[in-house]
Amino acid sequence: MRTAAFAALLLACLGTGCATNPVTGNKDLVLMSEQDEIAMGEQVNAQVMQKERTYGNVELQQYVQYVGSKIAARSHRPNLNYRFTVLDSKDVNAFALPGGHIFVTRGLLAYLNSEAELAAVLGHEIGHVTARHAVRQHSATQLTSIGAAIGSAFIPGMGQAGYQLAGALGEAMLRGYGREHELEADRLGAEYLARTGYDSDAMLAVIGALKSQELLELRLAREEGREPRVYHGLFSTHPDNDVRLQEVVANADKVTPVQNPFIGRNEYMQHINGLVYGEGASQGIVRGRDFHHGGLGFTVRFPAGWAINNLSDRLVAVAPANGAYLQLTITRVDPKASPADLISGKMGIARLGSEQSLNIHGLPAHTGTAPVKTPEGERLARVTVIQMGARAYVLVGLTPNSGALDRFDGAFMETARTFRPLTREERESAAHEQRVRTFLANDRTTFENLARNSPIEKFPEEQIRLINGLYPRGTIQPGQVMKTVQ
Repeated sequence: MRTAAFAALLLACLGTGCATNPVTGNKDLVLMSEQDEIAMGEQVNAQVMQKERTYGNVELQQYVQYVGSKIAARSHRPNLNYRFTVLDSKDVNAFALPGGHIFVTRGLLAYLNSEAELAAVLGHEIGHVTARHAVRQHSATQLTSIGAAIGSAFIPGMGQAGYQLAGALGEAMLRGYGREHELEADRLGAEYLARTGYDSDAMLAVIGALKSQELLELRLAREEGREPRVYHGLFSTHPDNDVRLQEVVANADKVTPVQNPFIGRNEYMQHINGLVYGEGASQGIVRGRDFHHGGLGFTVRFPAGWAINNLSDRLVAVAPANGAYLQLTITRVDPKASPADLISGKMGIARLGSEQSLNIHGLPAHTGTAPVKTPEGERLARVTVIQMGARAYVLVGLTPNSGALDRFDGAFMETARTFRPLTREERESAAHEQRVRTFLANDRTTFENLARNSPIEKFPEEQIRLINGLYPRGTIQPGQVMKTVQ
């Protein structure tokens, strides 16, 4: 009786949230109108743009908007106001927000080799929007919470453990949805490619290219002791010979046969000529052991052998075997305040051990040891604040083992003492970015020569092969438009 009552009440709740899926025509269990969907997308878009930077190439932005708009116009929801944005990020990623905001990073664009491949990425993300995947997942999360609350009223003894079980089931359901949603987005993307006159096989070409990028990226990440930067979707988890994906592409060709499909290699190469590759000057540049930030005008050198991770809001250096971590963050301060005031006031550290004031290359600084909270528990850390104008640079060094600070404290302090303002010449050098350059290959063009003349420090030949879709083996054809990094 209780189970039946629970089921009836839950079904009644679900019945109020049925809506017709724009893609399938079937009824979906959603708790959000299209207006609410668009509003949610606008809200999340504002949050994204607070954290991310738009890539400052107007012509490239317009080109991506042009390609995306063509595909969106032939989708199941052409009425939405789709906006396509290239983010100034070296990460390899693309994602869609509910309502029509779609983002692609310049890091991903470097690995594409035709307009059809760009259309494949954008079509995949448009598929997420047209099938309302974000809305369906959001609604599934809400329904899980509703089910848990109703269950606690009708099922004896369902307290915190019951909520945890419902949450676990909800997570499992969402993970399953995610996998099917990615495949559905690929199917829709291939269909939209065919409707727009592009070669739907570009979907498989993108998957192959990004799968190859993932393999080398995993190798680089292991060497550098950081998280890999790989595409988030099904592209990164399925090889290009995946049977289901091949069926998806083949079915798109059957539904909408395309005579002389458009590939657009030359058009795409023209638009990405000069694309920033890797780290951009606006985020600072890692060169060997050194980090230079031309915009902020400082440099710092980390210990030899440490992996340096330049993140959007911080710089993290990791010792070999993850023996220690050193984090650099920046905060605005009153120029009249002292570094010691910042530690005690803004950072809330009332007392420091081994406390001392320093002068580092003419800059006031203060350092000491203090306990800090980490996910693994409280750890003793070395805290150093260096003040340069209206900004304070906060270095926090700690070790996973709470008793190992003494072993790395010398390295923490040595790094702090290398912090200094850049000279004018160094500022100009720090503004130099590696960029993708396109050219016509001749019979003397080889990957070996391209790698020898490239500033890429690690695996230059492999990386140049990757951005040309010829990794790990492949030959250059004379007269072909190619990419290199300069």
